[in-house]
Amino acid sequence: MPVMRAHRDGAMVRGHRVPADRLRVLRPLESDLRALMAMLRVPVRQVQATLLALTLLIAAGVRADDAPVAFITNQGSHDVSVVDLRSGVERQRITVAAGPAGVAVDGVHGRAYVTSPDGRALTEIPVRQPGRQRVLALEGGPVGIALDALRERIYVADWFGNQLLVVDVQAWQIVQRIALGHVPAGVAVSPDGGRVYVAERDDDTVAVIGVPENRVLTRIAVGHHPFGLALDRTGRQLFAVNVLSNDVSVIDLQAAVPQTVATVPVGQTPYCAVWTDDQRLWVTNQHGDSVSVIDLASRRVIATIATGAFPEGIDVDGGRVLVVSWMDEELDVIDRVTLQVTRRIGLGHNSRGFGQFVWHPSTAGS
Repeated sequence: MPVMRAHRDGAMVRGHRVPADRLRVLRPLESDLRALMAMLRVPVRQVQATLLALTLLIAAGVRADDAPVAFITNQGSHDVSVVDLRSGVERQRITVAAGPAGVAVDGVHGRAYVTSPDGRALTEIPVRQPGRQRVLALEGGPVGIALDALRERIYVADWFGNQLLVVDVQAWQIVQRIALGHVPAGVAVSPDGGRVYVAERDDDTVAVIGVPENRVLTRIAVGHHPFGLALDRTGRQLFAVNVLSNDVSVIDLQAAVPQTVATVPVGQTPYCAVWTDDQRLWVTNQHGDSVSVIDLASRRVIATIATGAFPEGIDVDGGRVLVVSWMDEELDVIDRVTLQVTRRIGLGHNSRGFGQFVWHPSTAGS
């Protein structure tokens, strides 16, 4: 059975039209692949399946240079490092407003958002067209950031103004200001977008904000000086990283009243965390120059991994955990199985990467 059938301006593949320009790319590949697989005595059905997959990729316009990309804020050099995570190469540095710190990536629409507390601005960077930026002037000290990609809402913690700024992406303006406690830092959004969580650093609490009412519903007592926040995939557990008590608060969000149910000691001056699907939490320890790996079933640290000096931001890319080091100005790549640093990638000056900074091409809708 043929993989493709002729069409007047291309070809039809299982209901998908392959445009003529992409068909010109596919024809030689199909011929070469058939010859190779025949030589290797690959069964016909497997040949057809392979050709179908290749054809559908080209029909969808998938490009050979698509790779996961990290957008790392460099507070000292006032720019963002764009790192190709497949090759481990810094592609470029993008100048943004002064002192960038926070970052959030919209995997649905293919955009990165950066907060600049010194420049009092929010910058939008399109992943595929990084030169076409938008800059929104903000007030106070925008630091922590998270987004609801489906509703196209950005939540920015104003460090100096003790408020949460709600930005409408389409209108590109602040549409709501929500009063918070003292020195709001990390921000997290529930998977369904119905709750926003903000670490209120100097109050030792996490504010729970309801959406769409946009008001504080309750506050959760945590450790001393919470900064980074992380959610598990289901949104049932929230983790607050407590800088001055050197621990992580485990919060049960399913309880009638959300509350801290466990406290896990980690390294010295913990800062940020990321959850991984093997039920582990990875925590950067600034003054410990390390990452603590917490097994969430036993709620204990099972490994401590040495990193570059003063690690801050942390994110995950498949089988790797990525750690941004402020002092060594590098991105450390840690293998999740061996727990070893496998690569160190140079960045700009005083790198932070505070937030979710990895973009995956498989999640992009545009």
